[in-house]
Amino acid sequence: MMYDTMGQKVTLERIEEVPAESRVCHYDELDEPAKATLPALANDGTVTVDGAAAADFRDCDLVKYTDYYAISVQ
Repeated sequence: MMYDTMGQKVTLERIEEVPAESRVCHYDELDEPAKATLPALANDGTVTVDGAAAADFRDCDLVKYTDYYAISVQ
């Protein structure tokens, strides 16, 4: 699979309630590039990532890490 090598902005926002129709990815299901990015996202809210990490996050509406987080890739 090919990835865009340009940096892409990923935003993480902690949420209280999980909508039933959400696609939830759990931390342990993510590939290594995405796993390595989550601590910075949880602390900073927004980081620029490479294409491999961004592609993994695109499959999710929410990520279960220490809490549930809404995720967006731009």
